[in-house]
Amino acid sequence: MKRTDDYKAKLKMWAAEGRVVSCPKAVGLPSFGSRRFSSGAEMNAWKKEFLAEIARNGGVQWTK
Repeated sequence: MKRTDDYKAKLKMWAAEGRVVSCPKAVGLPSFGSRRFSSGAEMNAWKKEFLAEIARNGGVQWTK
């Protein structure tokens, strides 16, 4: 069986590699906690305001 036909081939190759890769961290992201929304429209309004706040602060920088 070719690796392209195997559904889990990528995971097997990553597991065999054994290398740990650090994930980038976002700097400048405003803090936010757990929230519940009563509707999708309410969530989208919050998300729009959250993204506007990020833009006002100059965006987010990704670091290692």
